[in-house]
Amino acid sequence: MDRNSVTGLALIALIMIVWLQFMSPAKKPLPAPQAAKTEQTGIQAPQEQPSAVPLTASFGAFANAANGKERLLKLENDLFRATLSSKGATLKSLVLKKHLDGNRKPFDLVTNGSKGALSLLFQTREGKKIDTRDLYFSSVTADTLHTITGQQTYTVSYHLDVAPGQAVDITYLFSGQSYKVDYDVKLTGFASELAGNEYQLQWDGGLAYSELNRKDESMNALSSAYLGGSLVKLDASKENQLYREEESGEAKWVAVRNKYFVSALIPQGRTSGIYLEGRKTAGNEFENYLVALKTGVPSTGGVVDNRYSLYVGPLDYNTVKSMKVGLEKIMDFGWDWLTRPFAEFIILPVFNWMNTFVGNYGLIIIIFAFLIKLVTYPLSMASTKSMKKMAALQPLMKELQEKYKDNPAKMQSELGRIYKEAGVNPLGGCLPVLLQMPLLFAMFYVFRSSIQLRQHSFLWAKDLSVPDSIFNFGFSIPMYGEHIAVFPILMAVTVFVQQKITPTAQTNDQMKVMTYMFPAMMLLFFNNMPAGLGLYYLMFNIFSVAQQFYINKTTATTAVVPAVNTGKSATQPSGKKKKGGDKK
Repeated sequence: MDRNSVTGLALIALIMIVWLQFMSPAKKPLPAPQAAKTEQTGIQAPQEQPSAVPLTASFGAFANAANGKERLLKLENDLFRATLSSKGATLKSLVLKKHLDGNRKPFDLVTNGSKGALSLLFQTREGKKIDTRDLYFSSVTADTLHTITGQQTYTVSYHLDVAPGQAVDITYLFSGQSYKVDYDVKLTGFASELAGNEYQLQWDGGLAYSELNRKDESMNALSSAYLGGSLVKLDASKENQLYREEESGEAKWVAVRNKYFVSALIPQGRTSGIYLEGRKTAGNEFENYLVALKTGVPSTGGVVDNRYSLYVGPLDYNTVKSMKVGLEKIMDFGWDWLTRPFAEFIILPVFNWMNTFVGNYGLIIIIFAFLIKLVTYPLSMASTKSMKKMAALQPLMKELQEKYKDNPAKMQSELGRIYKEAGVNPLGGCLPVLLQMPLLFAMFYVFRSSIQLRQHSFLWAKDLSVPDSIFNFGFSIPMYGEHIAVFPILMAVTVFVQQKITPTAQTNDQMKVMTYMFPAMMLLFFNNMPAGLGLYYLMFNIFSVAQQFYINKTTATTAVVPAVNTGKSATQPSGKKKKGGDKK
């Protein structure tokens, strides 16, 4: 073991010791509950008295609840199949019905299936740290299997008697057609009984990965919180390193996400803070997260009733936005001040509108590319005319550059005069392209992360959310990847053709090299991008080539040659002649 590893382990041990002294959510099983579970096996023997002491030492007033029998309830609605456990009143499994993994098989979003994902965490006045997943609740319902659909609802209630006048009640409310689950916590008789006068509701275990490309999914996995009008993110990007983020304030939600799915805890009342924790598992790219909401418990009063909502489902923009708590902010659309407005107010609304009458997402992408090309046609026309004027002025530009090569200031002055007389802006060919860049960048972000494209096929592409690979090498080529994708190749060809037919003011060797380098760069960049993104840029370029052919045919070169007075450029100004004559 090297020095860095020893140092890292020492720091982790120190963090755990501090944690044991001060109340903080922990992702790993606590030493005390672990000991309790070890003793729990012995409790099942006839001699229960010897085990009573360790249970009391670990759980205090909750010792009687640390032993019992677990009962599972499987519940199914139109969207998922969930498994609840009376041990911890927790969620142990949630399998989506309309979304499959990369192998087209059902998968469980809950990774911590042995203990469950949901729990309450708090510390008693006597110093006992309690995770409700170690306690056995009684279930009000005797059902072991229940199905709801449509507008139906179903309530699951769990009750835990702690001591006379003290109880914990947890209630789930499921709906037939919703990913949202209402989650209520009722504490009776705990005023002034909890250290810090607060408890924490936590989701532990992150979210299971669903895609074949685990490295790509790891790059999109993170935990986040929204409080004080700002977004807090925690990304466990480095292996074997513990990440923590803790803040005080009123939170709208805490959540953990992977590339296409999210689990969020949403309070219906005030909170006192949030806690985020993450660690990346070495070797398999999995990022394990714990997220928690802190809620205060008044020091006076007999009953505390707090209501929450749990959302575990697809990271679909319209669905998460309907929660009306800003959960859509966890979606990455690039720069908030530039590309995000294009994504939220232009691209996604138009996409959803077209989806109402076009069912194939490949066709939607093609139509969308055509619409964008129509909208940007005036910019393309202005760019082409500007480039043609600049091309027509090239002979004169070269003459001026040769004549005033020893007088840069004079050359710039003459160039400015000619640009003004010809009505040409040197940036006129680039400006329209720059104006389109925010939209194109926004398309990149939307198509890269949109769940709408996931597992939808078009032509040879079986899944528009992953590269349209037709052949795998079995090894990786630097910068290119380990497969051959068709859309990037076709796109590179269209980029080359478009450059060939587009007028340019530059004809030097560097521009000739770029004619070949730029398509190659695009090929390398898009080979590992989603097929939907490659299809969009391919179709956009095809429409651009057709548009350029039309503009070139309808705009004659002689018609755009600007009329420029070159008299002053042929001879020196009269003032200089006179001055020179006087000197002679």
